[in-house]
Amino acid sequence: MFRLLFSICALLVTAIAVARTPVDTIGTAELRPGMKGYGLTVMRGMKPERFDVELIDVLKNFRPNQDLLLIKTPHPRLNATKSVAGMSGSPVYFEGKLAGAYAYGWSFGVEPVAGVTPIASMLAEIDRPIDPEIWKRMGTRPTLLGQKAQKAKKKSKRRAAAARRSARSGTPAGLRAYLGEERHDALWALRAHAKKTVRPAPSEGVPRLLPAATPIMLSGFADTAADLLTDELSRFGLIATQAGGGGGTKASAHPGDRFVDGGAIGVQLIRGDVTATGIGTVTHVADRRLVAFGHPMMNVGQTALPTCTARVLHMLASDRISFKIAEARTPLGALVHDRQAAIVVDTQLEADTVPVTVRIHGVQGAPKTTWNYEVVAQRAMTPMLAFAGMVNAVRATAVDRTEVMFRAETKVKIEGHGTISMTDEGYAGGGVRSPRALAGLRMFSAMDAAMGNPFERARVLGAEVDLHLRFGDEVADILDVTAPYTEVDPGADVELYVTLRRFGHDDEVRPITVHIPRSAAGQKVDIVVQPADLALPEQPKPESLRDILDAIQVGAPATSLAVTTKLPSRGLRMRGHVVHRLPGSVLDTLQVKNSSDKASSFTAYSRKRIPFGHMLDGIAKIQLQVRHEPRR
Repeated sequence: MFRLLFSICALLVTAIAVARTPVDTIGTAELRPGMKGYGLTVMRGMKPERFDVELIDVLKNFRPNQDLLLIKTPHPRLNATKSVAGMSGSPVYFEGKLAGAYAYGWSFGVEPVAGVTPIASMLAEIDRPIDPEIWKRMGTRPTLLGQKAQKAKKKSKRRAAAARRSARSGTPAGLRAYLGEERHDALWALRAHAKKTVRPAPSEGVPRLLPAATPIMLSGFADTAADLLTDELSRFGLIATQAGGGGGTKASAHPGDRFVDGGAIGVQLIRGDVTATGIGTVTHVADRRLVAFGHPMMNVGQTALPTCTARVLHMLASDRISFKIAEARTPLGALVHDRQAAIVVDTQLEADTVPVTVRIHGVQGAPKTTWNYEVVAQRAMTPMLAFAGMVNAVRATAVDRTEVMFRAETKVKIEGHGTISMTDEGYAGGGVRSPRALAGLRMFSAMDAAMGNPFERARVLGAEVDLHLRFGDEVADILDVTAPYTEVDPGADVELYVTLRRFGHDDEVRPITVHIPRSAAGQKVDIVVQPADLALPEQPKPESLRDILDAIQVGAPATSLAVTTKLPSRGLRMRGHVVHRLPGSVLDTLQVKNSSDKASSFTAYSRKRIPFGHMLDGIAKIQLQVRHEPRR
């Protein structure tokens, strides 16, 4: 029923032409060099102000099927700021008619000259339809305003009824059990996504006519997290700056706020206890929809990002890049198209967001230990933004530069797959202030898999992190593994000795027993000793998102020792199956060479885990020669 309602709503969005109030415009053919006009933009507060403009000329075919108007902006403030990030979208008028939007400026420019995107190119985007399948593939599902509240009320009633049924039956409503495979570096995965969608930065020192960049106002971020966001967002052509300015949440909404031509507009990538808001200017409001920026924000086409009204505090002049310092105010509408000539916002839609809660335990006297924020539901950005918010929470709560052990209990709620719970353990020698210490949490791999797997697109509905910190060095380094002899019998149990070292303690030697298989007779056997979380079993090739989530959730504690014996045989990894220790003839038969879904072989092994009680680090190896026949 829910999917049917969504389909109906989506069809209404695509089928109904958006009613627009007629606007008096002037085309490029009617413009002449030297014409005087004016523009509208917010220089402080929320009220648009006029600034004078003079047309230099029309630059033909600046972009595919798009001209550009070159203008001077002889205004006292703009004489100082030159091109201003955040002015993108400021409407420009000649003869009292809308000509276009302030959108481009020269890098290293020394005079107030700007490029204006013609209004005809922008209005051509305002009626572009919405394809609900694209939203589905992106892992998002915007709703009409007011629908979320109604759905939440119905959902609450369903949960109450389910709880009553559970109490009567005596069956607790527990989490589904999942298994998983590998830890992933969340930042690496996100950068791989980002490189597919961003434009490269211009060469230093080369004057170029560039979009008046979209400044991202960061609020509530510490330096480490801000640097992380600055690096990641720059790959999308966005400029992040720490300028403060909270607001922009439902709790801080101003009911009377609305979008107006020349008014400031924000695109909220993060909102809540921390915020990241892209700032620009509205070009024209056409009833339900509006156009802004005059250039793309990230050039990703159809999207669904939450937007808001904004208040400008100051226009900061800079030799490198001038920009508006602004803050988000009232959530309103959703950015639905991010196109060459403009962004399009539908004020009657509410974009999906992913709520994230981070709770930090074990830091005495910290003034704030629980952080709540929402990030956009956008495939290439959700895990990265969630990670940055978590890093910021940790950085603000636990800045101690000392050894710390951590245990992260995470939950990720995924549409159609319930709540996935995982526990990761780790050690940070210089404190958890470094992003690297937390980048391997599997919750980010689960989020990335849900939104980017090849089988289905599932929405991430929320995430929680409980981070337990213990200050101190409880890590044992694996120094060496030895054997009393280098030749062993096939089928024998061999005793090895592992040397472990802890800070402030004497070296400890632990005996471990390893079985040598009879099939290894006459060959060499490699034995590897390492932390159990780094020695995970081979998994079948996934056939569904569920398989991927199962693989991600397979884990082993870093407080256990894994002893892996590599065997002189190979196994085969196929869809749905893993086969160990196959003879060569069987392996060749199963590994069909002309199959488009070719099975992959791997070195077979046997493995045992030994609980240790402390975090382990390092790796040690030994090679043993197996006799052809057991000694008599």
